Amino acid sequence: MKRKYYWIYINIIFFIITVDFYSKKWILNHLNIYEKQKVFFILNLFHVHNFGAAFSILSDQNGWQKYFLLIFSIIIILAIIKIMIKFKKKDKNKILSYSLILAGAIGNLIDRINYGFVIDFIDLHFKSWHFATFNIADFSIFIGMIMIIKKNYYNS
Repeated sequence: MKRKYYWIYINIIFFIITVDFYSKKWILNHLNIYEKQKVFFILNLFHVHNFGAAFSILSDQNGWQKYFLLIFSIIIILAIIKIMIKFKKKDKNKILSYSLILAGAIGNLIDRINYGFVIDFIDLHFKSWHFATFNIADFSIFIGMIMIIKKNYYNS
């Protein structure tokens, strides 16, 4: 990926990190922990702290996971940057998908550094069934991964 094309993706990354950061700040300032606010019939805001990884994996450990996930996040971020540097201009979908993943990883890393946990608040549900609570950074990672999977498995 040549330097002159970086700015588009850097702006996307910065935008996602900013939206993620301020959405979490809003949650911290307006909802108590475990407080729920109905937004739409399938959407609640639900303030939770995730001390683990995706889907709260490792969250029930005695604290070692905080350091492990912090270091692991940094390694993943550096690996993504290294991979992205090798992309060419024509790899727009790859660059975008990795940019989304990178932005999400950085957004959650900021939480881990600032608080020792990740702030989750998006609660999608249907009647009594609730999906795992997540945040903007998680959603960004999810979309980036879907794009990679789609490209690798359906466009072969």
